[in-house]
Amino acid sequence: MYGWRGRIGLLVPSINTTMEPEFWRIAPPGVSVHTARIAGGRHGTPEELRNMEKESRSAATRIANVEPDVVVYGCTSGSFFEGPAWNDMICEELTKITKAPAVTTAGAMADCLVRNGHRKVDVVTPYVDVTNERLKQFLRAKGVEVASLGTFDMLDMFDHAKIEPEQIYSKVKESVTKDATAVFVACTQLRALEVIDMLERDLGRPVYSAIQATAWAAYEAMRVDPAITNCGSLLRSLSEPKSPGASAFKKSA
Repeated sequence: MYGWRGRIGLLVPSINTTMEPEFWRIAPPGVSVHTARIAGGRHGTPEELRNMEKESRSAATRIANVEPDVVVYGCTSGSFFEGPAWNDMICEELTKITKAPAVTTAGAMADCLVRNGHRKVDVVTPYVDVTNERLKQFLRAKGVEVASLGTFDMLDMFDHAKIEPEQIYSKVKESVTKDATAVFVACTQLRALEVIDMLERDLGRPVYSAIQATAWAAYEAMRVDPAITNCGSLLRSLSEPKSPGASAFKKSA
């Protein structure tokens, strides 16, 4: 049976074309990814983001049939837009429906930053101003300040996937500040995984992304070491049994 080490129940917006293939790309032997799509969400308006929470319940009901070991709500803005209590509610609802621990991208974002001691970070997003402001508020509520925010300023969430990895690399380098101790690239439509290692080497600091952080939280919840070595220090840290979740990043000489 596929998924003998662990089955990931992945819930993604119906327009998302990035997260599912990237989750499969990094999945180790014995781990399977089973996807259900959440209706709506192309334009990323407040109404659409709120409605996605309701639609996720139907998606979770379908994904529960594969008996997942963890269920993932794979939308960054959809999980942070209404604040930490909203994010917690999503987790509680999905766990109740699927009988599995729930991970949201926003929760994983905050956890990886806080647990690795980052209190001031630079952020890159594809979002418009209203969504960026809600992201700042969410992180602030978790004790993390945004020093600089670089954005592609795109409302259409389908088009976020058209941003090339080299564009993400350039936007991150444009956005870094001396005060921040890490960089976070938001949105599960962005192909940031391909440039995370390169950015960490070139910037000399940890770089996290939405998909990377979500995978980190999911594998930790399943207690599976995926032995992922080429997608940044955060995922490599899962292979350090003495300090699970701690950053393995070391500044290169």
